[in-house]
Amino acid sequence: MKKESGKDIFSIKKLLPLFSYQINMGIYVHVPFCRSKCFYCGFYSVASLQLKENYVQSIIREIDIRADYLETRRVSTLYFGGGTPSYLDAQELEVITNKIHKTWDLDKDAECSIEMNPEDATSEKLSMLRKLGFNRLTIGIQTFNDRLLKSINRTHSSLQAIQSIENANNAGFENIGLDLIIGLPGSSAQVLEEDLKIISRLNIDHVSVYILSIDSNSAFEKMLEKKKIEMHADDDLAEQYLMVSDYLKSIGYEHYEISNFAKNCKYSKHNISYWQQKAYIGLGPSAHSFDLKSRQWNISHIKKYIDSLDKGVLLFEKEELTSRDIYNEYLMTNLRTMWGIEYKLVEKEFPQWWSVTRKKMNVYCNEGLMCSTSDRIRLTEKGWLLSDGIFCELFV
Repeated sequence: MKKESGKDIFSIKKLLPLFSYQINMGIYVHVPFCRSKCFYCGFYSVASLQLKENYVQSIIREIDIRADYLETRRVSTLYFGGGTPSYLDAQELEVITNKIHKTWDLDKDAECSIEMNPEDATSEKLSMLRKLGFNRLTIGIQTFNDRLLKSINRTHSSLQAIQSIENANNAGFENIGLDLIIGLPGSSAQVLEEDLKIISRLNIDHVSVYILSIDSNSAFEKMLEKKKIEMHADDDLAEQYLMVSDYLKSIGYEHYEISNFAKNCKYSKHNISYWQQKAYIGLGPSAHSFDLKSRQWNISHIKKYIDSLDKGVLLFEKEELTSRDIYNEYLMTNLRTMWGIEYKLVEKEFPQWWSVTRKKMNVYCNEGLMCSTSDRIRLTEKGWLLSDGIFCELFV
């Protein structure tokens, strides 16, 4: 099997983050409101604020119902996602965060993240978020190209995107991330390179880079069916992905997960808890939860979500996980990260399947799609590009 040097991904320094997420839970709050639907988006959201006040009260009711969902009440990460969480005003965010603090015990150094659109990142809004305890921002920029922004129905400009990051720095945020999309219709390697040059000039700690996929029920799905847009070839997308990775690494970012890059170990602790299969609770319509034994997800319909909680009932579906499910999920989620999987753990917990999996991994190592040390194995960047197929082959 191919080896990598101790200076690479498996150094002791880079393994340290693994040991800090073993006990506490994470909390995710789904805020489904948007000004308009982005053409690529398949996440559950509504382009209306009509039910915003009712939604906040329903979140409070759900917290009361689910306060004991997990055995622990210690919380290490809090994440407001969407939709557009920054669409909530100061009072609405305060009501929800206060209720969370009264119900669960947030660590003093808990990572508290919120997603926001550039046009919402005003000095006033950012100051309010700091007062409410948020210490990490993810700004949905997607591209700095104004032509492409209009083509995907974003409501901000390139100038607003740059200004939002400057405002966040001036407000005192020391952990700022942005989202970037590869493969937008009408984009090119040249446009992507311009995006990367702008990032290099900004004070950004974290970059999430997503290859465009066509989600069901998205506007792009309908446009593709009518041949109004054309998708990039897979080889083209692969080249752009590797170009982005090389560029970001050259300016100090660490490629720590398939889609994520960070400076100075400012990884997304909340997302790492997902990839390392830690327990978390999801609040709001369509939010998912995991208690180590089962997964459940709330109904993806805000009106039904609100109406049911008005009656003291939460509508959700639930899946009990078998040991086979847990094993497959362990492989899939941990191989997404630069830390990969630990031999001793899988040998101990899943001896009935590991020997077969290890033989398959030997083949991928010989092909340069995986690499290993004496105690861990991971996918290479080229392996990440083919990860869906590799996971299918490795699954029991």
